[in-house]
Amino acid sequence: MLKASNGKGLRKIKMYSKQKKTALVLFIAFLFIFPLGYLYIKTRHLKKVEHHQEKDVPANTAITALENLAKEKPTAENLINLSMAYINNNMPGKSIDYLKKAILLDSTNVVAFNNLGVAFTLLQQYQDGIEACKKALQLDPGFQLAKNNLAWATDEKNKVLDEIKKQENTPQDKLTVAFYINYGLNYFKIGEYDKSITIWKTVLKMEPQSTMALNNIGTALMMKGQYDEAILLFNKVIALDPTNELAKVNLAWGLDEKNKQGSTSH
Repeated sequence: MLKASNGKGLRKIKMYSKQKKTALVLFIAFLFIFPLGYLYIKTRHLKKVEHHQEKDVPANTAITALENLAKEKPTAENLINLSMAYINNNMPGKSIDYLKKAILLDSTNVVAFNNLGVAFTLLQQYQDGIEACKKALQLDPGFQLAKNNLAWATDEKNKVLDEIKKQENTPQDKLTVAFYINYGLNYFKIGEYDKSITIWKTVLKMEPQSTMALNNIGTALMMKGQYDEAILLFNKVIALDPTNELAKVNLAWGLDEKNKQGSTSH
């Protein structure tokens, strides 16, 4: 999990005429709803749970039921259904592991790869989203949902590349800690983790105890599978700031991934 230095949203909204604004709203709704539409049609059980949820049932009821089902019967279908519930409840990060487990069970499951692409794109990990959608299309070249999501992820990546080009021309007096944090974040979004680490290390030269830079480097190391190094950094952040909840979450993530790695090596 990363943290940027400023509080500005990563998506910009422009002013449009009433007609164009309506079209934009419909298009955005299409992007978020249609990629998952295949699963709504395919999965009757989940559809019933969500319909029940509309009757003033607590929002986490459907997720809890799906979590229990995935634990009791970890089939590819149940894992995908749970991952979709996480995505629909604005928790795309929690869907990743379940989608990867579904893929381990069924390496030709185009729905799992498609939804993995959606989850990564929502997390602003655009290169990972592109690769997942491409895998879905390798398995099924006619899968329109994956085509739509590939176009979406590619468009978002291109926006980041445009931003990087602008950042490369930043004058010397503007090269602040905040600049380097966001500069590294943009490289992280397009999957260039080594580049992002190098940039964030520049922050540490300016502020050796920058918990933001340390946490972000740890996150990039996690993406590279270097769990021990990442864990050391997350622990360092917590030592510097015992109240840093983000580092605590990331430490738990790192330890969990390390344990998984250890269990598979035996």
